[in-house]
Amino acid sequence: MAIKNKSEIISHILTPAIKFWLRSQLETVEDLTMEIHAGDKQILTGKINQVSLETTKAIYQGIHVSKASVNTENIAVNLGGILRGKPLKLLQPIFVKGEVILSDNDLQTSLESTLLHQGLIDLVSLLLNHQQIPDYEKILAQYNFFWHNITLKDDKFILTAVLTNSIEQKFNLTITSNLTLKDDRTLLFNPIEIIGIPTIENIIINNFEVDLGNDVALEKLIVTSQNLSCIGKLKVVSE
Repeated sequence: MAIKNKSEIISHILTPAIKFWLRSQLETVEDLTMEIHAGDKQILTGKINQVSLETTKAIYQGIHVSKASVNTENIAVNLGGILRGKPLKLLQPIFVKGEVILSDNDLQTSLESTLLHQGLIDLVSLLLNHQQIPDYEKILAQYNFFWHNITLKDDKFILTAVLTNSIEQKFNLTITSNLTLKDDRTLLFNPIEIIGIPTIENIIINNFEVDLGNDVALEKLIVTSQNLSCIGKLKVVSE
């Protein structure tokens, strides 16, 4: 089919290509709606001024998301390749801006994901390192972590796990913390308490900070008894 104008390029080429690319990045996505804004000259060179997306019930690497409403600007894609039937590729990094909401049930289900499972173990490791616990890595290596439950409250969470060792002994681990933002790239846990690691005394740390890195900039982090909401931007690198 000959593409005669911008609207046909968007409706017949770019919209399906972007949706296919998104679905390839996500395990599941429902109710995906999208708007593409592009100038006549720019679009012929693969430049898109803005893409706005809304979706519900998405899953990314095992992380469940109830709702996401995001947009990104100044996108460069391989339009020539897309016209020849090749998958969409980002030709340069982009920043995705908007809001992502995870319900308490989303977080509970996401505890089974490899991404969140390991991220929470890394958090425990950071806490023990911060306290200068001798041989903390060897201590943690003795146990398998089974994250059991997460409870949200206003600006606070309670996380529980069961630790098992090689002789099948079981120990209950509890992490409790207030959670806010110190700045746009720093999470602030204040205070954070960790109870239940064998051979290590209970730990309480004030003003414990976690740097999210240069690829993240959060405007708001809101924790309530129903959900966790993040508003900000995230860098997506080109392939």
